[in-house]
Amino acid sequence: MRALTVKGIRFDCARVLAGESAPEQYAASELVQYLDKMGVPTEGGEAVLTFELGLDPAIGRDGYAVRAFENRVAIVGGNGRGLIYGVYAFLEKYAGARFFMPGLETLGEGDIAVDEDDSFTPVFEFRQTDWQCGSNDADWRVKNRVNYFARGNTPAEKGGQMKYGGFVHTLGSFTGTPGDQQPCLSDPENLKKTIAAVRNILEKDPEVTIVSVSQNDNVSFCKCERCAAVDAEEGSHAGTLIRFVNEVAADIEKDYPHVVIDTLAYQYSRAVPRMTKPRENVCVRLCSIECCFSHPLDDESCPENKKFHHDIVDWSRICDRIYIWDYVTDFSYYIPTFPNFQVLRQNMRFFAEHGVKGMYPEGNYNSPASGEFGELRCYLLAKLMWNPLMSSTEYYRHMDEFLAAYYGEGWRYIRAYIDFTCSEATGTHMSIWANPFHIIPREKYVAMEDTFDTWWDKAEAMAGDRLEAVRRSRIQWRYIKLMLHPNEEEGKALRADVEAANIRWNEWKNLPDNVDYARSPDQWFD
Repeated sequence: MRALTVKGIRFDCARVLAGESAPEQYAASELVQYLDKMGVPTEGGEAVLTFELGLDPAIGRDGYAVRAFENRVAIVGGNGRGLIYGVYAFLEKYAGARFFMPGLETLGEGDIAVDEDDSFTPVFEFRQTDWQCGSNDADWRVKNRVNYFARGNTPAEKGGQMKYGGFVHTLGSFTGTPGDQQPCLSDPENLKKTIAAVRNILEKDPEVTIVSVSQNDNVSFCKCERCAAVDAEEGSHAGTLIRFVNEVAADIEKDYPHVVIDTLAYQYSRAVPRMTKPRENVCVRLCSIECCFSHPLDDESCPENKKFHHDIVDWSRICDRIYIWDYVTDFSYYIPTFPNFQVLRQNMRFFAEHGVKGMYPEGNYNSPASGEFGELRCYLLAKLMWNPLMSSTEYYRHMDEFLAAYYGEGWRYIRAYIDFTCSEATGTHMSIWANPFHIIPREKYVAMEDTFDTWWDKAEAMAGDRLEAVRRSRIQWRYIKLMLHPNEEEGKALRADVEAANIRWNEWKNLPDNVDYARSPDQWFD
């Protein structure tokens, strides 16, 4: 049985009181469940500590406060989701619980001692991750404060989630424009069609609070005389886009004052227009797709990142609601090592310091499992979206706690592999389609081959009941070894293990049947 103390006073039993709303009742049931798991009785006892759970909108959306008194602890949320977050934050901070992955949680040890108050309201109002290993599970999303998932919904009793009306690349469907083209944004008929489509979404689903009015996923922007004149006047193709989106936002504002119209600053529309500013009910989602991901985004010595830095500063001057579409995997090579852990924290801080209100770090969203470090990345990104200003010490503490729980006693060998590859990657520019040998030269892998084999061998030997997780993540090193030494038998074994683990090879293609396994695996699609 674990001791429960508040300001030095010991209690032998806890009682949980909550309001009648579904999120309040759910928060109470979760607190009772975890206290019971931790050996704190919630029935009987002489010295009873009362937990009072409730709501206070003044705290702010998704925020919470934990307040300790002599014989009671109040956990209050700015909304239902915030209250549930407050319960999990209480369990983490005061009891040492960790919610790493679905089915992998730790409950902490020692006293549950509440000796100070705690409160937090998140910087980012929108927090999305799409690594299926964690995000597919609604309970994991709530425990890790993720409040949007595109391919599923978080139930209302668990706090619900922000709700999009169309997530991205919607202008094609709104206007009837093929996906490989862009609509003319100077055409009044396209504006009418888009307004009608947006209104139809909002009439059908009153819970929608943000609607995407965004370009198709191509660079075939309209070059008609009217569009070209606007873009020339604005000095950016975002000129026609923002003017168009502003008109949609103006039309719906009176009837739907709580709804935001979302658009992209993406590829050809990334530069800020000279004259037109987004309306207050417009969100601009700035995309980092061209950037380098081995260097922090505020690294002035990195040419692509310098351009992005310039753009985010410009957008923050004219727009109060910026969301970010970031990229945190190699979309051409889902399986081999993508060493970007050295920039995740710095980039998230960079976004927060430039007024960003929402984050979507896109991962290998269409792969049911990861053969690399997707699980770790999923967990760390959730932590960073919740607290983007965390210190380097806190970030690496989260990493080490996860590695130890997920990989077992040999986790330090996996940490050594992460550290080495991340350090080597800083010597080059790394895109989200880079070949593994462009990121880290072949000769570096050759020089470290025996060492890496030893590290992974030791991690497996010490894994205990986490052996499957170690072996699945080792697939990334097996892939790279096959790039060094193509081998038909090993190639067939790799494919069998990848497919058995339900891991995709890349974003776009499935591996063909007629593979020449005598070739390097990065050439199997040729």
